Amino acid sequence: MSLFDRGYMRNPYAGAERRDDSGRSMLFTLILINLGVFLSTLFMPESLLDTLMLSSGGIRQFKIFQLVTAGFLHVDFWHFFFNMWGLYIFGGLVAPNLGGKRFLWLYLAGAVAGNLLFLILNWYSPVRLLGASGAVFAVMVGAAMFEPNRQFIVFPAPFPVRTRTLVVCYTVLEILLMVSGTQDGIAHLAHLGGVLGGYFYLKALYGSSLPWDPFRHRARPGEAPRRFSVMSDPPRNFKGGPVGSKELDELLDKVSKYGINSLSEHELARLRQAREEMRGTRK
Repeated sequence: MSLFDRGYMRNPYAGAERRDDSGRSMLFTLILINLGVFLSTLFMPESLLDTLMLSSGGIRQFKIFQLVTAGFLHVDFWHFFFNMWGLYIFGGLVAPNLGGKRFLWLYLAGAVAGNLLFLILNWYSPVRLLGASGAVFAVMVGAAMFEPNRQFIVFPAPFPVRTRTLVVCYTVLEILLMVSGTQDGIAHLAHLGGVLGGYFYLKALYGSSLPWDPFRHRARPGEAPRRFSVMSDPPRNFKGGPVGSKELDELLDKVSKYGINSLSEHELARLRQAREEMRGTRK
């Protein structure tokens, strides 16, 4: 098999472009599904709404579907609005990297993990749970792991805050509110479960190749950190020696295992150089 028999060498950006499109499509699809469910609850019989919300009584009756359906329900407009706003903001950073299917699984992993953690620690409580916050927290963790240095303006802070700092602060705040026993009608356990669900899902997919991991050890002096860079145009004026077969195999193995998005700008330039060398167009 020659180099150009591999699909991603004929157009090394094609996979990333398809992933970007499918990811954004899934993001808007999830928002629309949540909107449709929210509007339908305005006319839904209370008995049906009770069936879709999560409760320990429902799970005892083997209504396992509640672990999922509760992640698409909301108490009122503002509950729905702020969850969807968070999903849109942070999902815009995550979905293009994951693609549609994986982004959907991230959403579901956060929703189910959040619901499970709340359920386990409130098994004898009659409280019912609903909301997409667990899923949103999973997506927020994904944004920090993919885009740790993206900056946000968070009112009333007078300075920009990095994604990873924002996620750490939110998580610590959730823990403090949970420990304090604040009765504010918010399921902080579900939020923490969403954080854990999103983290372990992405770790299972990408391991140590993600740009940021809150539990990863700091690189020792002189040790180059591993990268998982977001797609960007590589330097077209890069000049280097010929790309050896060993280097090329390593690049292609990385693309095959993690996708074209896992390559740094330098690696993308070397991959383009190899293609040009095989075509005899390198100058």
